[in-house]
Amino acid sequence: MARWARPAEVVTAEAMATWRYQARQGSLLLAWWLCPPVTAIVIGVINVPGQPAMAICLLAAAVALLCRFTRPIASLLVGTGIATAPLIWPSTSLSAFLWPITVMLAYAVGRQVPDTRRAVAALALSAAVQSAADFVDRGVGSKAGPADVGLILAPTVLLVVLPGAIGMLQGERARAMDALQERNALLERANLLGESQARMQERARIAGEMHDLLGHRLSLIVLYAGALEMRTRTTAPEINEQADLVRTTSRTALDELRTVLGILHLDGAERTDGTERVVGTREDVGNLVTEAQHAGLPLTLSWSGDDLTHADAGIRRAVNRIVRESLTNVHKHAPGAPTRLTVTVGAEKLTIHVRNAARPPAVPPPSSGLGLAGLRERAHLAGGDFTAGTDPLTGDHVVTAELPLRH
Repeated sequence: MARWARPAEVVTAEAMATWRYQARQGSLLLAWWLCPPVTAIVIGVINVPGQPAMAICLLAAAVALLCRFTRPIASLLVGTGIATAPLIWPSTSLSAFLWPITVMLAYAVGRQVPDTRRAVAALALSAAVQSAADFVDRGVGSKAGPADVGLILAPTVLLVVLPGAIGMLQGERARAMDALQERNALLERANLLGESQARMQERARIAGEMHDLLGHRLSLIVLYAGALEMRTRTTAPEINEQADLVRTTSRTALDELRTVLGILHLDGAERTDGTERVVGTREDVGNLVTEAQHAGLPLTLSWSGDDLTHADAGIRRAVNRIVRESLTNVHKHAPGAPTRLTVTVGAEKLTIHVRNAARPPAVPPPSSGLGLAGLRERAHLAGGDFTAGTDPLTGDHVVTAELPLRH
């Protein structure tokens, strides 16, 4: 039993690989591809008592047809050997089965073998052997005319060369389609990873801003608590312990904040300075507009509603970031295009609207779209909405952000 174990494993593996390949082709195509080998097996079994040689050739052809998906070159060589069988055992029935078998095996070589040189060599060898067999079978000598040679070579070209060439074209097309699908899948995955990275960077930038803002406030609390603890040490000893507890708790909170948020602070994140109180206000947006105008951008600002001086610091920073990034995108992708920035401050929310005419640069700059993904994440974390795209009526590029006035 041991000597039969290895052949049984090989046959099982070949059958499973063939079945998996066929299962992807659909039920009708599966039936069509399995019909010839099954027919050859049935006819071969029927002819075992009367024509054992023909039965052996048909069973070998059936095995070659079943293995043509995993061993196409070997299957073609087996089919080529079977094609010479009529020279030894003349049989009209066997000859009738040989031509469709040869066509299928030649097509399988062209379709399944990715190496063009190997496929051409296998097809050329098969064509040469079958042509030589036809010459011997018909008794054509050295004095054969062009008509005789053409009559012998024509079936070989139709049965081997032409199906092999068609299979090679189909195989190249299928491999090109698979490569394009794989490339598209990789690009989609890279795009998703890029958007995820942009969101994480925006969150890290917000964490850095939180570290700067809350760190400053907590430092003031620690300072005030220390002064209170020193003052009550002599004037109100009964509350000195509570004042010292406030001071130590505030310092602990400050240290924990720096530990947790400090590691998330981006090197390129904007740090607070003396102008923090005006970030995101009408004055700050006006400064950004002035900088853009000095850079050569025909930009107009329209501000409706109250100023954002008393708005939440996170909302004001979101306004600064959205306006700054939107104007940067206009500079990169539509330099010199007329642009209008509209800020509308309502009772519950504010709207930022940036519209610029389509004017592509002479040399399109590289763009990953991660800036817009970061702005979308910034608006989402602030509780608002962000959209960016092309106006289908005018062709202008439009960026719209809606943010609540209360975080």
